[in-house]
Amino acid sequence: MDGLTLGPVGNVFLFVPDLDEGVQWYAALLGAQPDRPMAQLAVWDLAHTRLTIHRDDEYNRGGRSGEGTVPYFDVDDVDAAAHWCESRGGVVHRGPKTVFSGERLVQILYPFGNLLGLRQPPA
Repeated sequence: MDGLTLGPVGNVFLFVPDLDEGVQWYAALLGAQPDRPMAQLAVWDLAHTRLTIHRDDEYNRGGRSGEGTVPYFDVDDVDAAAHWCESRGGVVHRGPKTVFSGERLVQILYPFGNLLGLRQPPA
């Protein structure tokens, strides 16, 4: 095998210390309750990607002060989305800024230690 052919990202898993608090935060962000709430996790089906919020366990924990992987989700207006996140306890970690491709990006350090990326496609 010369290489691996990857498809689109199908599921983004984020870990939180308090599942109820994490679900509340993401439900407000997404404007919807999870499609499948469960004891250890909650799942939203978003367009072509599943977002799973999972309670911290012995194998995985949420990010620590902005370290680690950053999933980026498309939004219509990065600046308005960043303001919304800040009004709910998120902290702008990087950006908002326009990058070489014309995209506007921002990273939000949300209350559980992970980074959430928001991307506004080029005009």
